[in-house]
Amino acid sequence: MRLTARSCAGACCRIKQERKLRILYCSQNYSPHDHRFLTALSETEHEVHWLRLEQDVRRQEARPVPAGIRPVIWREDATRTAWTDYPELKNRFREVVRRIQPDLVHAGPLQRVALLPAMIGFHPLLSMSWGFDIMEDAYRDFIWSAATRYVLKRSDWFTADCQTVREKVEGYGFPPERITIFPWGVDLEIFQPKDCRYERSQIGYEDDLLIMHTRSWEPRYGVDVALEGFWLAYRQNPRMRMLMMGGGSQERKVKQFVKEKGLEEHILFCGYKENEILAKYYCAADVYLSASHIDGSSVALMEAMACGCVPLVSDIPSNLEWVRDGQEGWAFQDGNPESLAERILEISRSRDTLREHGQLAHQKARQDANWKVNFAKLLEIYGKMTARS
Repeated sequence: MRLTARSCAGACCRIKQERKLRILYCSQNYSPHDHRFLTALSETEHEVHWLRLEQDVRRQEARPVPAGIRPVIWREDATRTAWTDYPELKNRFREVVRRIQPDLVHAGPLQRVALLPAMIGFHPLLSMSWGFDIMEDAYRDFIWSAATRYVLKRSDWFTADCQTVREKVEGYGFPPERITIFPWGVDLEIFQPKDCRYERSQIGYEDDLLIMHTRSWEPRYGVDVALEGFWLAYRQNPRMRMLMMGGGSQERKVKQFVKEKGLEEHILFCGYKENEILAKYYCAADVYLSASHIDGSSVALMEAMACGCVPLVSDIPSNLEWVRDGQEGWAFQDGNPESLAERILEISRSRDTLREHGQLAHQKARQDANWKVNFAKLLEIYGKMTARS
């Protein structure tokens, strides 16, 4: 690298003074999270190239790639990538690196994406966990486990979005001094408490407990537990509704459950919403529900908390880093719809305390989930990595 190996303190400031970096950002698809990272990177002085591994049939992000970002043309569109594709992809990726000559590669998830720069021995490599890659994918089978170890052994730095992920990575022997906890955070100018009484009146359920569910309809996010728990609570207290945003691979099962239980008037499908509209839903709702079995620092959870929407979450370690049971919100036993139902009913009986819990949730989000503050950590990592090189 052309940067001198000076003290890392204030590294990102020195980079601005000396020269801009050429960054190769690699991701699996194009999701709202990718859009957020690319938008923030496009606003820096750095030259940013974006390599996309796959193009899913289900479109995750409708917004165009931010201006100034340079998409990499390197393979035909593919919805799936098999392990047998990687020998060829390795050669293609090597050519990309030769053509772009990046100062560093920023890649994740680990097993699918960061594997490529690891295979060609590129340095410096920043491997960024997406939560599920360490918490779930690393334990799928021998191949996934081996890929995890392979990438970590060849990474120069690692970012975790929560302490739970950090501890898992340290268990692989990764040096703690080269791990940065980096909650992705939210835009607090968009996600903040607002008076949404008008929106609530438009929804039409002002007197009911209004629950909001924004997790993808996938097995890892426990959508079946969320539905069953709501159903059990509804049978004892029908004065409640649930808004289900987004979609996922379990869409048929979700809609079939709602129809079979006669819940069409109480569980409403709202589709995907842009952030500005999504924030209004959070502010109008009483409770945010996540029954996730596997997670890092959930961006959806942070969005809800920033809006003062009280979280009700499964008691997995990463959720409990954000929600203290009975303070910022409530927790229920992971995978247990009966436990969830009990908590929903408890909340419905004490709705007068929601405002107090919502204020604590908002304070926590402002303290630890500020995207602009947290993004500065990423620029600091870039500075440290190039200085080390």
